[in-house]
Amino acid sequence: MYILLLLFGPTLMIFLGLQVMSSVPLTFILFYGWLLFLPFIERMWIKNESFQLATSYMGFKQNSQSMKLGIGSGVLAFISIFGGLAWLQKYVINVEELLILLKEWGFSGNIVLWLILILVVINPILEELYWRGFMHQKLSSHFHTYIVTLFTATFYSLYHFLSVIPMFEWPWNVFSVIPVFLAGVFWSYMRQKWNTIVGGIISHVLADLGIIFVYLFFVA
Repeated sequence: MYILLLLFGPTLMIFLGLQVMSSVPLTFILFYGWLLFLPFIERMWIKNESFQLATSYMGFKQNSQSMKLGIGSGVLAFISIFGGLAWLQKYVINVEELLILLKEWGFSGNIVLWLILILVVINPILEELYWRGFMHQKLSSHFHTYIVTLFTATFYSLYHFLSVIPMFEWPWNVFSVIPVFLAGVFWSYMRQKWNTIVGGIISHVLADLGIIFVYLFFVA
């Protein structure tokens, strides 16, 4: 039951923040609060580990090969996302409707810059910490590596439906979750191969930067 709560928890936070409260700032508080505090509450409070042991458990370790692959894959993801959406934007994005939706969600005004910084810096760190760090390690004690990868990638992808379905045009909004799932599989592979999430974080940062560039160049 506890494992199911950990798997569905982030999606529940996004649902409450976006669908119930219709607020990006509140969604960030709920979602990132869950991703940050749940792993450290378990490892440092319940398991009584030091901060160093807890972060090591979650995969905060240096590895040059992982970092190189993270940079290379991240650059490729950035080019694919920015280039692909630049090419397909008139089919994928209705700019007028998207701007109205973002304003309803509170993604407007003076706080936009801060929200963008959170999406580019905080989001990749906390999502990798939670899914490829904490949950990957926790599930590995119960399931085979392939099952762990499937679970973490699936539940990582799940809450993206709640944001991309209202934002993009049909059927691209559904199809857009497929690369999210594949990215989750790839970052899980990196975690398993080198026992670190640092390379995945680098790759994730660059991928998210591609999304932000689409917003800055074609939406804002």
